[in-house]
Amino acid sequence: MNHNEEQARSRRRFTERLACTLVFTAVQLWAVVVVVVKAEVDGVVAPAVALVLAGGLIAVHDAWREVRAVRRELDVEIREDLVRL
Repeated sequence: MNHNEEQARSRRRFTERLACTLVFTAVQLWAVVVVVVKAEVDGVVAPAVALVLAGGLIAVHDAWREVRAVRRELDVEIREDLVRL
């Protein structure tokens, strides 16, 4: 596999990861809104629901952190290629 094919594959993987993260974020936010609006919880269920919702939002944050890290790696590769030219 030549260098151009490898770069194209990396960009495609990044695009796929970005698309999945966007869909995941949208679904998580929708679920949070539904639970907050529709749930009528009290007692020990309320903190449990809050922890589950917090876990979902942490997962969204982690997914976006991973997308940003991969993007930085791609930027470094692009800069290295420009320096070689």
